[in-house]
Amino acid sequence: MNNYKIRFSITAEYDIRELAFFLLGIMSKEGANRYLDAMVSEIMSLSLFADLYTPSRYADIRRYHPFARRMVSHNKRWVYIFHIDNETVIIDRIIPSKTITK
Repeated sequence: MNNYKIRFSITAEYDIRELAFFLLGIMSKEGANRYLDAMVSEIMSLSLFADLYTPSRYADIRRYHPFARRMVSHNKRWVYIFHIDNETVIIDRIIPSKTITK
């Protein structure tokens, strides 16, 4: 088991910003911060567990990277799409899980 570095793509950073704005519109600032902190903790766990996720067979996932993998959030509402490049896990996108159909 490797210990990977975590890096966010520009698109994933944009996804997090957009999600933060959305959350601030529907919940308190403290609630939004807790929600985002939980998501970041899940993503950071990939530094240890990224190898457990195999490359996806879904075309909706592979369009971001040919060897993209996915991790579903604890509440199953979000999918973290990532790939491994040497000793780095690169988070490609954070998307709603309902958008993955094929």
